[in-house]
Amino acid sequence: MPRNTSNNPSASLLDLPAGAISSGTATDKALLSAATKEAYKRVNLLLSAYFEDFSPAQQRRIREAIGASAHPKPPKQAKVPKVPKAPKAPKEDLPPRFWLPFSGETWSGRGRPPAAFLAWEGTVAHTEWKKRHPGERFPTYPG
Repeated sequence: MPRNTSNNPSASLLDLPAGAISSGTATDKALLSAATKEAYKRVNLLLSAYFEDFSPAQQRRIREAIGASAHPKPPKQAKVPKVPKAPKAPKEDLPPRFWLPFSGETWSGRGRPPAAFLAWEGTVAHTEWKKRHPGERFPTYPG
């Protein structure tokens, strides 16, 4: 779609190639200079007003287009020092709750049962013990 031209004389000067203006009169150069300053002010105003609304990738491309030193990054905020966490209490050895009388292996009842307890569950000894202690899974530790 063709661009509509403006009645503003500075706008028509912007449409001309740079080589055509160099041979122009002093008035044309002054008009071009005024139009350039006005365009610079508008671009600067728009960038300063809406720069934070651009995505980080767009901000990076804008900085590259105008030069990195032309628009410095905003100063980084000081990081808040992390408060060290209180040290955890050392794990205490829990007293055993269950034991296997034939091997003497013990278990506190927390976490997964040890392999020896799981292996004992399928044996004939476990079945006989279970008949005498129907509500328990493993023998309790004496003491």
